[in-house]
Amino acid sequence: MERSEARPERPGAEVPVATMRRWTGRRPVFVGAALLILSHLVLRAWMASERELFQDDFLYGSQALEMPLLSSEYLVEDRGGHFMPGAMLLHGVLYRLFPLEWGPFAVVMVALSAAGALAVLRLLRVLMGDRPRLLVPLAVYLFSPLILGAYVWWAAAMNSLPLQIGLAWIAADAVLLVRTRRRRYALTGTVALVITLLFYERAVLIVPFAFVLAAVLLHGEGVATPLRDAWVRGRALWLGAMAVLAAWFATFTLAVPSEAVGSATLGQIGELTVITVRSFVPALFGGPWRWANIANSPAADPSPTAVTASLVLLGLLVGWTVLRRRGAAWLWLLAAGYFFAGTLLVGAGRAAFGVSNVLPLAYRYFAAEVVIAAVVVAVLLVLPLHRPEPGSSRTRALIGRLADRAARRPGAARARRVALGVSAAAFVASSAWSTIGYMDVWETEPSKPYLATAKESLAAAGDEPLLDQAVADHLVWSLMTPWNEASKVFGPLEDRPTFAGSTHELRMLDDAGRMRPAFVDGGIRLSGGPVAGCGWAVPAGSAVDVPLDAPLFDWVWTAELEYEADRDGTITVTLGSQTVEAPVRQGANTVYLRFVSGGDELVVTSGTADLVLCVRAGVVGNIAIR
Repeated sequence: MERSEARPERPGAEVPVATMRRWTGRRPVFVGAALLILSHLVLRAWMASERELFQDDFLYGSQALEMPLLSSEYLVEDRGGHFMPGAMLLHGVLYRLFPLEWGPFAVVMVALSAAGALAVLRLLRVLMGDRPRLLVPLAVYLFSPLILGAYVWWAAAMNSLPLQIGLAWIAADAVLLVRTRRRRYALTGTVALVITLLFYERAVLIVPFAFVLAAVLLHGEGVATPLRDAWVRGRALWLGAMAVLAAWFATFTLAVPSEAVGSATLGQIGELTVITVRSFVPALFGGPWRWANIANSPAADPSPTAVTASLVLLGLLVGWTVLRRRGAAWLWLLAAGYFFAGTLLVGAGRAAFGVSNVLPLAYRYFAAEVVIAAVVVAVLLVLPLHRPEPGSSRTRALIGRLADRAARRPGAARARRVALGVSAAAFVASSAWSTIGYMDVWETEPSKPYLATAKESLAAAGDEPLLDQAVADHLVWSLMTPWNEASKVFGPLEDRPTFAGSTHELRMLDDAGRMRPAFVDGGIRLSGGPVAGCGWAVPAGSAVDVPLDAPLFDWVWTAELEYEADRDGTITVTLGSQTVEAPVRQGANTVYLRFVSGGDELVVTSGTADLVLCVRAGVVGNIAIR
């Protein structure tokens, strides 16, 4: 590729690219960045310490224990339109090594946060150089409330944090490649894209963002054909990325069925967009400052005044920078384009499920937008000023003259630095307020105390087997059956009773995780037996059909059988298509059996030679706590 004789001066060119890694003469900036990142990690560690495994974390973990980790069944199938084999593999490895233990997941989250902070710091140094103003966009990234929803839940963090890292790294490589034409940045950028795509399908938006960002910077430098120059100078990366994306799209369409992606209507996407804007814009200024509690989890609830004020402030900022900074209009269009493209992806995949009024409020899908916000602030601080030219609008010329006159006043530069610092400090303080309020709502979420209590209850439950049962709905949704069953969730625990299809002591975990006595509530009774004083006699080695008073549809049923046996032994009981083996004890006892089936009779078979067994009475119904 032919190099030009000379390159125009670029934004941030006071510090050459070659010296950006050495912080030469910029020790205060290095110290400031280190302190900000350290504060960020302390905050993230505190947040992680307050959380626990939640919902999909158990679902994916139970599947990782039962399925081969490298199988398509585990890595890509039935993920609700998501394609994230890298994230699933990371989760599976961690869960197999540390089942039901939150600590290792929290450590990995903090480590990924550190990697994201360093990747964004690298990007900001590429954009701005080692100047004190770099700390402002760095603070925007580190403390913005936009990341909250994607951080406190591991199933979201394992997608979103790698997306942040990949976005920052690839964007930096793209800018460096366009500036220096060193092909190593094309190689590392392409490799980073491959890795990021394995963690989150929204990584498809990174390359268009990086390309337009490079063009915006060239436009700010005064290049006459910024799009063409961005393509020519970075062609090695763009072509490599196009090949990667083509292969990814082919794999995605084969691995993810089209019906899993969703089919939201335009009305649903429109509703999602409006709600997203109302929840997103206040967070740009450290909001939303107020949270609602929806199903024990926080949802942004900014006041109408806060939304209006934020929209006005954003409008003023956009208008002022467009008039004062060359290339600012294209920068804002780039940010808005990424935002609306991301909203469209969420709408296509999730709005059809009828939750379009909740999704944006949880702040789960704004992880990349946090990086974008930092980039916008950084580039606005280094774009050159508009100079009035012949043909400029009267408004731009007037604003330019007034701004230049203000800039020439004594102390103007110092006043700007103070104002910038105060604004950054106010943003951090506002974000901290929103973050603390966010975590306060999470304290009402019952999964953490439930899990701790359930572990203690199971450890103290003795040796009598437990019938399998659904865990509390707040831990794993009942729609996730069979992965919401206690045997799958608590199966990795060593200190617990076995989960079996039958038991002589009916117990279940309540919604607080406490082990409680249970009974069969209502249901259909067994018909009266023909043998006086016995009911239904079960001959040794033979079967007897015990009719029910009414047929049962397919469901999860618990059968309670009152029996008398002359010795210990075993029986099998069949309901519809399912057969359960159960031990019986000498004397008069009651045994409980679990079925996931339906039918109009129980078939009881003796499995022990010379066993004399009478089934005196029984009922088939639902289990309930006494």
